[in-house]
Amino acid sequence: MSTTDASKEFIQWIQTFDYRCLHNKEDVEKNFVIPLFRYLSYPDKCCVSKYNLNSDNQPNQEKKLEDVKIYFAHDDVAQQNAETSLIIVVFLEPKANNFQSAIEQAIFHSTYLKPLLFVITNGHQIKIFKYFKYHKEECIYDKNVYSLKLNSTALEFYNEFNFYTIKTIDKDTVNLLRYSQYNLIEKHLRRYDLQEIVDRTDFKPEIVREGDRLIVAKPKVVIECNLPKAFKEGNCQIQFSGVILRGLKIQLNHQDILGQLITGLNTRPEWGCRRFIKQIDSNAFEISLGQTTVILSDVETLDLCLCLDVVCQEYKQSIIECENSLETWDFEFVEFLGIRGFHLFSVDAKLWRLMHNFANEFNYIQGKTEWHLFQQEEMSIRVSRGIRDHAFILPCPVNYLSLLPNGIINIVYEINEIHLQSLETGEINSWKQDIGRRGTWTAKYTKEWLLNSFIPKVIDYYSQKYQLSAAELKKNIADYDNDRTPIAEIHDIRELIPYLQDIQTWLQNYVENIPSFLLREYYQAITNLVRNTDSAIAGIDYIIRNLSLMEVGNTKDRMNSNFYKWNFKDALSYLDAQVGRINNYQYEESFKADLMTRIFIWIIEHGRIRFSQSQLNAAKQALLPLWEQSRFEMRYVNAHR
Repeated sequence: MSTTDASKEFIQWIQTFDYRCLHNKEDVEKNFVIPLFRYLSYPDKCCVSKYNLNSDNQPNQEKKLEDVKIYFAHDDVAQQNAETSLIIVVFLEPKANNFQSAIEQAIFHSTYLKPLLFVITNGHQIKIFKYFKYHKEECIYDKNVYSLKLNSTALEFYNEFNFYTIKTIDKDTVNLLRYSQYNLIEKHLRRYDLQEIVDRTDFKPEIVREGDRLIVAKPKVVIECNLPKAFKEGNCQIQFSGVILRGLKIQLNHQDILGQLITGLNTRPEWGCRRFIKQIDSNAFEISLGQTTVILSDVETLDLCLCLDVVCQEYKQSIIECENSLETWDFEFVEFLGIRGFHLFSVDAKLWRLMHNFANEFNYIQGKTEWHLFQQEEMSIRVSRGIRDHAFILPCPVNYLSLLPNGIINIVYEINEIHLQSLETGEINSWKQDIGRRGTWTAKYTKEWLLNSFIPKVIDYYSQKYQLSAAELKKNIADYDNDRTPIAEIHDIRELIPYLQDIQTWLQNYVENIPSFLLREYYQAITNLVRNTDSAIAGIDYIIRNLSLMEVGNTKDRMNSNFYKWNFKDALSYLDAQVGRINNYQYEESFKADLMTRIFIWIIEHGRIRFSQSQLNAAKQALLPLWEQSRFEMRYVNAHR
């Protein structure tokens, strides 16, 4: 049936409908609602009267759905869900004149089903509302059904609300309509000499830092942040001054900040480098902040980014300073049973029990020797002379077999709340000033002390006392030491490879565009470093294939240019071209940066390279900040996504 024929049938039905058949709610359902939507071309199989809202805290769900019809875009039950729901219809008694409770019921269902529209009708009056995910519902149709007897009105109703029209509407677009309306309101306010009134509500730009509390304000956005301190988690609150979102306060926790906001700092919103921003059009952006999503104008979005640049840089720096101060970067971060710490090395269960027994035996209140420096703890080893805690050592079983006599125990440097409290209440200007042998021990120093002093002492003490084999106790100590050369101390070009591999892993997990300013010196310095590579390098096909994939539209099986004719000299020229290209772009696709890094790794790994000391030094200097960023984001950002 054509759309014209369907509309004619709808008009004929609505004009000949006898309203005297409506005596009760069931009549409204069977004689008005069901025929209405049939003539609007909604298939019967797309309609359900019972639906599980999957709400754990709402009892009597079936009862609440008694007087409701739900229309979906699909007739397949398996595809009838919140993504495909179109319309919720609540039908009332014919004599009902108070629609408020029905509207509230429809709103309740809409929060779970997220339809495009919801309809309230008693068979005589019909109200149609647009549902908005982030704003209040909007009534778009409120008329007496008798008005549909006019041909023009009935045709307009059919054209606007028939199945095929509603089915093709994009839900995201619908949710933007409310933004457009408010944006128009604000433009009119500014146009009619109300600029001063609007500006009066803007925030006063400022940056205030009081200890670990940071406040950053721009005209449209203010962020109040509690910065992390000594591995204690931070948080922040975001407020907006604009007409639309005035009064909204969005709370973000530590995980939200790290997982959403840290990447893409100092980039413009439209570059696509920030994971929480989605551009809708040239003047609007969808912003995801924790569990809240809002639509912001370009001005509001820019102010938000400027505030976050300051807040997140300080947030990130607080974490980095803590890692640097406690020398924890080289150790794996672990979290279990509410405990946070860093894995130092591993021992067998037997040695751990001796270590723990020694700590209990040499409690600091029971003697004054150099080894009486422990406090009694049930599970961990607390290194302390009672004045200042030095370190907390915790056993972390690898698995249930660790509990056996020959099991393996991971030794963890614990970030203990008692320890942190003592740092905060100490009579010092900064907790970092207490780091050292007489104060708080770093992870690196703790590990060295355990391996070089404490464990040898424990083994010597108990091997004499109980005639245990010292060699047997030592053999299962597993030290996972980081054997890579620090970047500043690298003299062999191949020692760069582990750092390049770290960067490549980071790029493969980096879903956004990367600002070009992070990559320009890196591309330039490494390209210069490998410039004088012997052309007889193995795997030239691998290099050219990766370079070819940097061109749009190329695949492994289809190339736009004659890459198969290239030699290594051509490949180097193409690398130079990439250096020139990125200098003219604001951002780079992470995929392309990954390809460049793969090529650098391959050339260094398989080529014979002649390079100068200045070229190596430039490569090290360019590599260090990029690698440090990759290290931070792999440790903190990816873990909280």
